[in-house]
Amino acid sequence: MRRPPGAGAGRAGFVALLVALCCSALVPRAAPDLAADRAALLAFRNAVGPRLPWNASAASPCGWRGVGCDRAGSRVVALKLPGASLVGAVPLGTIGNLTALRTLSLRLNALSGGIPADIGSCAELRYLYLHGNRFDGEIPDGLFGLTLLLRLDLSNNQISGGVSPEFNKLARLATLYLENNNLNGTLPKDLELPKLQLFNVSDNRNLTGPVPKSLAEWPASAFGNTGLCGSALSPCPTPPPPPPAAANGSNSGKLSASAIAGIAAGAAVAFLVLIAVIFYLCFRCQRTKAEKSADMAGEADVDGSPVLVTVASMDKSVTNRSSHATAGNAKKLVFLGAAPDTPYDLESLLHSSAEVIGKGWLGTTYRATLEGGASTVAVKRLRSAPIPEREFRDRVTALGALRHDNLVPLRAYFYSREEKLLVYDFVGIGSLCSLLHGSRSGASPARLDFTARARIALDAARGVAFIHGAGARSCHGNIKSSNVLVTDTRNGAYVTDHGVLQLVGAHVPLKRVT
Repeated sequence: MRRPPGAGAGRAGFVALLVALCCSALVPRAAPDLAADRAALLAFRNAVGPRLPWNASAASPCGWRGVGCDRAGSRVVALKLPGASLVGAVPLGTIGNLTALRTLSLRLNALSGGIPADIGSCAELRYLYLHGNRFDGEIPDGLFGLTLLLRLDLSNNQISGGVSPEFNKLARLATLYLENNNLNGTLPKDLELPKLQLFNVSDNRNLTGPVPKSLAEWPASAFGNTGLCGSALSPCPTPPPPPPAAANGSNSGKLSASAIAGIAAGAAVAFLVLIAVIFYLCFRCQRTKAEKSADMAGEADVDGSPVLVTVASMDKSVTNRSSHATAGNAKKLVFLGAAPDTPYDLESLLHSSAEVIGKGWLGTTYRATLEGGASTVAVKRLRSAPIPEREFRDRVTALGALRHDNLVPLRAYFYSREEKLLVYDFVGIGSLCSLLHGSRSGASPARLDFTARARIALDAARGVAFIHGAGARSCHGNIKSSNVLVTDTRNGAYVTDHGVLQLVGAHVPLKRVT
């Protein structure tokens, strides 16, 4: 039997195609993807984080600080850089090219500009923390394509625009924090997030209109300092009724005695109801505020930063409580950023060798040498001030994010109703005040030549300028010679106690504040 013309050539082509497909299946594909992730990370560092300690010569980025890869080491799945001194706008083609990313934490930095429009390319993203930056503009449409997103925190930025009904696409969202931004307009009436557990849009003064029915169960603190109304807030104003049609006759412009009596009775009842509602809302606001502070304090970011070290309580009856205990009950020392090289906790801090090195209206400062002399820190014990824990934690976290060569780093803090501590690095040989005028112990003033004085003044000015340039609400508040620490070589300085006045300032006599 004769073969049809071209049959041999067709069979040979089929065999060649089959061999090519098998060979392509054996070629590893992870390397190009990891190489692309590495290139995107380097572009990100060059744009906003030139001080990141990443080894650009390494073939794999999996060992870089804040970078996490999958088990096979083939893709970057996590980028956690909280408080890493990132500054500037995030360009396109950096974060958006990390297409396997599941966790992104860039909180407590100085990132500005709009949220990258290509964020929607990170389709695997579950956790997104961008709070505590200077992002502005509207929320990009690409973000609403992240259908796997579980937690979203955009609070404490300068984001504008409205709250889009496109949030309904994020059906798995459990946390949505949008507070302290410049959002405007109304909340969508059909906003429906069935798995939402944590929500806050407070401190957006241009948000107006009624609270949607789907959010009616949330406390008033979730909508505080806005123009919203209804639900737990004050009732929304009712529109005025249309004017009645003019009636015929001479009495058309007059009300009968019964109508006047009815109006008066209705007004009296409405007034009494309004007074009752106001008392009820005040009581509920106080109660839900305490519950909200406890819930917010118990929640920790999935990325694990800042490091939270819970130590034994002073009251042994609570030492074995659940890790979900409220921050007001658990005695814990909270570290800002990475944990110290020599770990310590509250108990070791309280049992350390301490001496008073400063005392003022804001509190008392101690030099604490930990057991074994492994480390020396400066501990500031603040004077008693009834500041809520949530407000205290937010302000201290913002202070801890300030990193500059002429600022004393704030490393940790402790909060309880009776005691509030701030832990700093111990630097310098003493304050400028003690060097110029002598210390209380009787030491004579030091001799500082003009060059040393000029360098100290310049370093102090740089530190203060950095604080005041960190944002509209950022200021030192109490600059004086005792808050300027001189370096060991006496030719430089650090600024300390920045922002402490904001923690207790409302309870300090104004004549004592400089």
